[in-house]
Amino acid sequence: MNLKLMLEETASEVPQQTAIVLGPRKVSYRELDETSNRIANALISLGTKKGDHVGILMSRTPEWVINCFGVLKAGAAAVLFDAGAKAPELEPQLRESDSKILITEERFSPLLSSVLPNVPLFKQVLEVGTAPYNEMLVSSSAASPSIDIKGEDEAILFYTLGVLGKNKGVVHTHSSFLSILPIVVEKFALERNDVVLGLLPFNYLLGFGLVVLMPLKRGATIAILPHFSSKNILETIQREKATMLIGVPASFNAMAMIDEETMKSYDLSSLRKVLCAGAKSSAFFLEALEKKFHLTACEIYGLTELIIVTIGAVRDRKLGTAGKPLAELKVLDKNGKEVPRGSIGEAVARAPWMMKEYYRSPELTAQVLKDGWFHTGDLVRLDEDGYLEFIEKTSSIIVPSGGVKILPEAVEAVLLRHPAVAETACVGVLDDYKGQIPTAFVVLKEGQSATPDEIRDFCRQSLSEYKVPKQIRFVDSLPKTESGQIDRKRLSLTRES
Repeated sequence: MNLKLMLEETASEVPQQTAIVLGPRKVSYRELDETSNRIANALISLGTKKGDHVGILMSRTPEWVINCFGVLKAGAAAVLFDAGAKAPELEPQLRESDSKILITEERFSPLLSSVLPNVPLFKQVLEVGTAPYNEMLVSSSAASPSIDIKGEDEAILFYTLGVLGKNKGVVHTHSSFLSILPIVVEKFALERNDVVLGLLPFNYLLGFGLVVLMPLKRGATIAILPHFSSKNILETIQREKATMLIGVPASFNAMAMIDEETMKSYDLSSLRKVLCAGAKSSAFFLEALEKKFHLTACEIYGLTELIIVTIGAVRDRKLGTAGKPLAELKVLDKNGKEVPRGSIGEAVARAPWMMKEYYRSPELTAQVLKDGWFHTGDLVRLDEDGYLEFIEKTSSIIVPSGGVKILPEAVEAVLLRHPAVAETACVGVLDDYKGQIPTAFVVLKEGQSATPDEIRDFCRQSLSEYKVPKQIRFVDSLPKTESGQIDRKRLSLTRES
């Protein structure tokens, strides 16, 4: 089995069912299947061979899903790029990914014009929606291409900081996804009349694996949110009669705080369940969400490298935890010994849905995959009932409640290029509502001055918006450990004075 056959099987069973909806745009399973065939055949005619890499840099639209499946049906691996990336972030990924074709949109032309000359492997750029692209589709066959795709073949490359804080491509095979999809469909009690509204970008593992693939496996409908805001979420739930939301704690915390008067303006009776993932959640806010919306809140703990480790399912959950192990799980101390139940240790797991490797990085892969076990670098605790509580990362990586990972050193490297900055440290300052707030502590050069807005604007020239520090705190000096290293732990506990 492979993802090509999975979609074809679902499309043959429910051809008229709506697969994807975004406002007035509705795509049936038949259209998704046939149009992705046209893209696959067009890619093959352009010279794409089985095992090639094809990049996708697009907005979250039905066309994103259609083109991704076109890549997969051609026997290629889809390399998923962040639509919010800036040129200094995108260029090394494009170069390292070995992608030969890039599927994108006209709006990315200014960004790509400065990047592509430095990526010699690229042969062609296809801009979705343009006349050449549309002509290519019309002239291409809608028949399923005859490609022998095996379960162990590469399917998707996700770019992530990963466990080691190094931005690498995480390789997942067709089998990675197909081994977990039947399980999550059952655990979340997904039915064909479900409408799944995802609050996550598709280039993230959670966005692709659960928002895109899970509904397509079941024959349900994917509803795409036009823009991220509480109002848009409520409007889309009402308009599409969404039954399930998938998102990160930040989104659900905001929903839990919506006032009763605002809620009365919408018909939200269709909503039955939410799935929270990507960062540590708050039992307080999830309980408030359940009471306010009369729904069931589920949670998972997973990583880009290992799709799901634990799961709090519809019929087996405990708010404030990430559920019970779905993968084989061990909690180990610093010496590699299993800790007693209730004690804190590193989560080490294995499952059929584990990544194949970090792309072109055997040394990094060997650091996290040892004897078939994936070492997460996350400190966790299993309670007396076997539910997992996430404690913290052992690395300095910042994970805000939005679920994205931020490498402090990458932000600091940009900050230190500012002419007024002498020294800096970026950490996640703990907040009960917002989780870890990306905060830059800045020591200015003698005689120099700067404002927080000036610092942030400077960062935006080189960093994606989510990496730009939300808080800038000017200090006379940075705390150091006895060895002279910046004391990040102490900074992360610093409250506003």
